[in-house]
Amino acid sequence: MATFLDIGLLEHFNIVIYLVFIFVLLYAILSITKILGENKNLNAMLALALAFILALSGPTRELIKFVTPTFFVFIFFAFFTILIYKFMGASDTDVSAIMGTKSGTRTFILIIVLIIILTSLGKIFFTEPVTSNVNETTAANASSVGTKGESALTATLTHPKVLGLALILIIGAYAMQFLSATPGIIKRE
Repeated sequence: MATFLDIGLLEHFNIVIYLVFIFVLLYAILSITKILGENKNLNAMLALALAFILALSGPTRELIKFVTPTFFVFIFFAFFTILIYKFMGASDTDVSAIMGTKSGTRTFILIIVLIIILTSLGKIFFTEPVTSNVNETTAANASSVGTKGESALTATLTHPKVLGLALILIIGAYAMQFLSATPGIIKRE
């Protein structure tokens, strides 16, 4: 059953999401490490070129698809651990002391990151595909969505998945507008 919040059609835009994600990540790494110097244009050009190459690579997309949720769960738990520690009365200097170089926290975080990356690499590159001897049959879709003709265009544009995609994109556009605006610029009437 299709709903207005169905994100099935967003799968066709995954390559753009991967491209933007890889570009931002590589640009941030190049800007922070200053490997190529202070030239932001050079960093952006190299990051964009590498982002195109990596986004068009199937195994790289699979690796990002597997690694990203795991990193977000790890960052989520780390954030809330620090938040609970601060709720118990710790100051910012206490948190900085825990994250300092003398404690083993950085080493622990590095080990967890390496485990996540190595597990992901093992899952993506070192697992063999499972083959099946079962003959799969496909069911014909009786609707006119995707067929030729004017009525098919109307059926496609009014399909619940397409309408849900439009709703999600509109909500996302408004969210980006409100989140990126400086305070006081947007007037409410």
